[in-house]
Amino acid sequence: MSEVMKIKRRDFIKISGITGTGLILGFGLSAGARDKALTHFEPNAFLKIGSDNSIIIFAKNPEIGQGVKTSLPMIIAEELEVDWNNIEVIQAGLDSRLGAQFAGGSTAIKTNWQTLRTAGAAGKSMLIATAAGKWQISESECYAERGVVKNRRNKKQFTYGELAGDASKLKVPEAPSFKDPKDFKIIGTSKKGVDNQQIVTGTAEFGIDARKEGMLVATVLKCPVYGGKVASFDDSETKKIDGVRHVIKIDALGSVERVAGVAVVADNTWAAMKGKKALKVTWDYGEGASESSAGILEKFDTYLAKNGEIGLRDDGDIDAAFNKNEKAIEAIYEVPFLSHVPMEPMNYCADVKENECEVWGPTQVPGYVQRLASGITGIPRENIKVNMTRVGGGFGRRLMADYAADAITISHQIKQPVQVVWSREDDIQYDYYRPAGRYKLKAALDNANKLTAWYLNASTTSRNLFRGSQESPHTTEVFPDGFPAGFVPNFRMEYTPVKTVVPSGAWRAPGHNATAFIDQSFIDEMAHLAKKDPVDFRLEILGNEDKEMPYADHGGPTYSTKRLKNVIKIAAEKSNWHKKEAGVYKGFAAHFMFGAYVAEVVTLSLDANKEPHIENVLAVVDCGIVVNRSGAMSQIEGGIVDGLGAAMFGEVTIADGMAQQDNFDTYKMIRMKDAPKIEVHLVESKESPEGLGEMSLPMISAAYANAIFAATGKRIRKLPVQLSEVSS
Repeated sequence: MSEVMKIKRRDFIKISGITGTGLILGFGLSAGARDKALTHFEPNAFLKIGSDNSIIIFAKNPEIGQGVKTSLPMIIAEELEVDWNNIEVIQAGLDSRLGAQFAGGSTAIKTNWQTLRTAGAAGKSMLIATAAGKWQISESECYAERGVVKNRRNKKQFTYGELAGDASKLKVPEAPSFKDPKDFKIIGTSKKGVDNQQIVTGTAEFGIDARKEGMLVATVLKCPVYGGKVASFDDSETKKIDGVRHVIKIDALGSVERVAGVAVVADNTWAAMKGKKALKVTWDYGEGASESSAGILEKFDTYLAKNGEIGLRDDGDIDAAFNKNEKAIEAIYEVPFLSHVPMEPMNYCADVKENECEVWGPTQVPGYVQRLASGITGIPRENIKVNMTRVGGGFGRRLMADYAADAITISHQIKQPVQVVWSREDDIQYDYYRPAGRYKLKAALDNANKLTAWYLNASTTSRNLFRGSQESPHTTEVFPDGFPAGFVPNFRMEYTPVKTVVPSGAWRAPGHNATAFIDQSFIDEMAHLAKKDPVDFRLEILGNEDKEMPYADHGGPTYSTKRLKNVIKIAAEKSNWHKKEAGVYKGFAAHFMFGAYVAEVVTLSLDANKEPHIENVLAVVDCGIVVNRSGAMSQIEGGIVDGLGAAMFGEVTIADGMAQQDNFDTYKMIRMKDAPKIEVHLVESKESPEGLGEMSLPMISAAYANAIFAATGKRIRKLPVQLSEVSS
């Protein structure tokens, strides 16, 4: 068979996409001849322009559904001055030249804004300089437009492809000039996702689609009790199953990197999973077998009955304020463990050879995977190639690399390429859950019905404590600078972590997914105690003076009260908040996190059984400059739906050291019939852009709970909401 005939369809698509259709006829050429036929201008690792006018922009970060494979290249394309429809976006692998490649904390746009503008502007500057040299005129007499450099003196022009070869010989400018935002043609518009066509036609390559010639498939039976290990196992029945090749014991690696178990490696997924069911394993459960949700809740109550171990803030004289003011409310709020449940279960591929290793699959942390692979195999990091596939949902789960460690370990042992595949049951039962917690709150009003005292004593299963971090256990759980801190003259915050073997990790809008529910719900309680409108009460607390408030958490070092008040006011206006309508009930919440300001209004009605039903949700968002309006709207809507699903249904309970939920019949997800109409308003801004992947989620549970109170008079202080109790 000829070399041309050996090209696979997927390879053909990749090659034709990279080189341009003009080179399809060159497949029969030698590599050297092809290189001579086409020259490339590559001013940096983000960008490649071919002499055939092909323009490739490399997407640097993992695409987990947050839209960065589209929005990050849009920033480059804007400064490069090209037609968006004439470029090709390709997912980059791990490459130190691209800087940090990471998906988490809604940081992609914020941290790459200047870098990517510089990448595009530098390329454009070099192309203009090349054209000016050819025409022997000054660069100021040239300008770029839609992939062409034009001569202001006449109608002459060069395409970028015609300039590519000579431009590649120039020195790359370190500080090229940027476009004025008023001249943006791409940034601020709506662009469909670059993978949309492939996704809807089923041709997009997610991690679970990845294949390599000679690859085996593995699945791992893990200890059902957290922290346990393998005592012994009998694989005699497993080895009788057609297609099973290996059965391997896997020991735990560190506290979070890998869970102990037994791996079954087979020719295909079906044989591997069938072999896993046939395994007989004796487990050493260790101390974890006694862990339960009931026991954890008892620890919360024990700690909340006394002062917190860690004092985080103590403004004014809280005790004197409570003694002086009788108008006070004390309440206990509670949030459960939550599972991430991305639609694509955990999976990863590894091909470990003697002195080199190649891995690929869905991850939010490709750099961590590379370090982990080096630690497991002893292979230097420079010899470990990390490819990135599209990710079928992350939400913080794929900040962990335990599933990648499984694949690397197995491949390293059998010296063959391996794909590890998890079942949905594995995915839920061996998750790193959103920490559970209880929060004691007490607040008081003065004689003018103004908020004068606020006390929070919190106890949660800190994810910092679980992973053995050197940082204080509170830093992932509560935030001493969060509203209303700094606006209440007497304010105290304390915290005590609960140690548990139950795995915990980052879950979309880490920490804030709990604290926004608690703070914004309790603010609503105090507004009603003061007999003041909840929106007006928030604005009263924030005051008339515009301030930059200290904020040590992610999104700081400060936040603007002006911008927070603005989204509150717009949300009230757009929702007709102050207009009272019979049978219509509204709940309000607003929050600052990760650099963005969001206010939300939930509107609901009561059915014939007095059960609440959400009619619509309105969100107002100030995230600075919006790069891709379409992607931004999707992220806000998705965060609201995700947050509502968690508030309505989400809960993992622990008994005998293991999760009681293992699939969608026991871990309920929000369905289409539960999803409300959503209206999003993006505030026009000239401020630097922020991310949006998590911003709309934290306060939706509070807005929903506050709307339920408006409708029924019953307070929601524990999630998930039990509608049967509300309507009873």
